[in-house]
Amino acid sequence: MASVIEQCQVAPPPGGAAEVRLPLTYFDLVWLGFQYRIRRILFYKLPISKPHFVQNIIPPLKNSLSLTLKHDTPLAGNIARPLDTNGYPELRYVTGDSVSLGEPKDAPRVQLAPVLAIQVTLFPNLGVSIGFTNHHVVGDGATIVGFIRAWALLHKFGGDEQFLSNELIPFYDRSVVKDPYGQGMFIWEEMKKKNLDMRDIMTPPPEHKVRGTLITIRRDDIEKLKNLILKSRRQGSSTTLTHVTSFTVTCAYVWSCLIKSKDAIGEEMIIDDSVIMESFGCAGDFRARFNPPLPQSYFGNCIVGCVTRSIRHVDLVGKEGFEIAVELIGEVIKKKMKDEEWVLNGDWLKELNNVLKV
Repeated sequence: MASVIEQCQVAPPPGGAAEVRLPLTYFDLVWLGFQYRIRRILFYKLPISKPHFVQNIIPPLKNSLSLTLKHDTPLAGNIARPLDTNGYPELRYVTGDSVSLGEPKDAPRVQLAPVLAIQVTLFPNLGVSIGFTNHHVVGDGATIVGFIRAWALLHKFGGDEQFLSNELIPFYDRSVVKDPYGQGMFIWEEMKKKNLDMRDIMTPPPEHKVRGTLITIRRDDIEKLKNLILKSRRQGSSTTLTHVTSFTVTCAYVWSCLIKSKDAIGEEMIIDDSVIMESFGCAGDFRARFNPPLPQSYFGNCIVGCVTRSIRHVDLVGKEGFEIAVELIGEVIKKKMKDEEWVLNGDWLKELNNVLKV
């Protein structure tokens, strides 16, 4: 039976910024209306006892986390939603904020919601896990993974900041994110009509036990998949394969297998699979694709969704299903991830919404 050893709040060290305020960009606001949290768990083999865990593991973790929040300060803050209809939401940190599992607290004329919670769990004499839960509004995978890497380095080297590379020092200037079509304000105006409450986007603990399935695709597996595509090309496959990468073949393999497995277990109740249409969506980091590009250490969200052309179910489960999946995924990535106009005018979001409505 699990027991709680300690609940605490960890704040940036004294002497740092007294206040940090980051207006939400178009790419952040996309996530504000979703109760969408990102959860990660890192596992470490560490055969230690509970006393050792409490005395020797937790204190340096707290200290290095505090030092990391000196740089990733908004993660210790809140999403701030002004109650004034003329206001605009932002990420806000003020002295005294911390990484916490506490209830949302409000400031005058502002609703606040914390953005990050961390849990460290001991499995006595086996290992330790560190779990992270953050709301997507605060940042995408690149932002959160950058924070985790920085924390790991500061912990490893006893808080010595000289080991932090520039790519792990967050870049906060929101003026570099272009929004010529006013997509951010448009999204915010639509959200205000829904009377969003910050308590609706809080991060509650899971209500049910979660069972996960781990699938490992090794490097040699990926090379075999790529070679299969090359062989298909040489044999004159009907598909036109122009963008073959590790990401493309991995996604295509998972997609085609998922569709086939649903058929095999009878999850898909298909009467006529020649009229059922399938599509695949993935997210892409657009930092390096803007002109000029954003720094890789840009703090926040900068991902867009890409959705393939629809394909008949019968084709995807057929003999060339994998090759077709590679073609469709490669096609949309090659075309859309070079189209800055498509990103800035909001067409990518419209395409994604159309799929989600189906």
